[in-house]
Amino acid sequence: MIFFRLALMSFALLTFSGARDQSPTPSKQNYPAVIKDSTERRAKAEREWRRMLDAYGVPQTPPDLYPITYTPRSLLGVSGGIKLTENATNSSTDSLSLRGALRGFIFRWREMIGADPSSLSLAGDDPSGSSLRFIYKQANYTLPIAAPSGEMVAVVSSDGKLLQLDDRLIPVVELPARPTIDKDTAAKRLVGRVFTYTDIAGREQRTNITAVGELNVKQLVILPVEKADSIEVHIAWEIAAGTSLSWTVYIDAITGEELRVAQNFQT
Repeated sequence: MIFFRLALMSFALLTFSGARDQSPTPSKQNYPAVIKDSTERRAKAEREWRRMLDAYGVPQTPPDLYPITYTPRSLLGVSGGIKLTENATNSSTDSLSLRGALRGFIFRWREMIGADPSSLSLAGDDPSGSSLRFIYKQANYTLPIAAPSGEMVAVVSSDGKLLQLDDRLIPVVELPARPTIDKDTAAKRLVGRVFTYTDIAGREQRTNITAVGELNVKQLVILPVEKADSIEVHIAWEIAAGTSLSWTVYIDAITGEELRVAQNFQT
């Protein structure tokens, strides 16, 4: 009986040890990285918003903020915009002076914007009537961020007023240095995938991916995925699926999970 009990205890210890050795590595336990909702972040954003309105003599109005990151979603309630410069220009094509005025605003209010100005890259300054639409991209990740995340769009009038601000920048988090699933393996996971859509007559249609040749792996990206009270940050393969009709699919480059699908055509 004593021998039987000792044998049973030895088996239990071996079983426990084996289970412990098979546990996930710390890197996988911490993936995906998570940006949690924070009352402190919200309070800071609201405080900086109030300070900014005071600095430009704009009547106080509640901020329109994105959830979790608490960056400005719009200038809703700001009547007439925010005057960035006293030197009014006569043409919306004077992008250089407007760009400088906007750059000064970004540097001054970087805490509200949520990014170091040196981490922003100007991707375009498109004219639109009597204003310019500036598009900045976040450049402090080693990989591009899947749009529209990681972008900030600002519309400035020709007389130097900030009319709109859409800030989708995200905090920097630690991620694995390289993918564990290569692009060919990621693409093969979509062979046999069926996509459904509704045609102009309102009928449901189906498209089946039958071969790897119908898939185009574009690039490796950072993909933020919003949850109820957090944002998960993934590394993903961006894949175009389909030929005449296509979808953009994001496959997690660490786990192989399908994270997001976007239809690339209108019906």
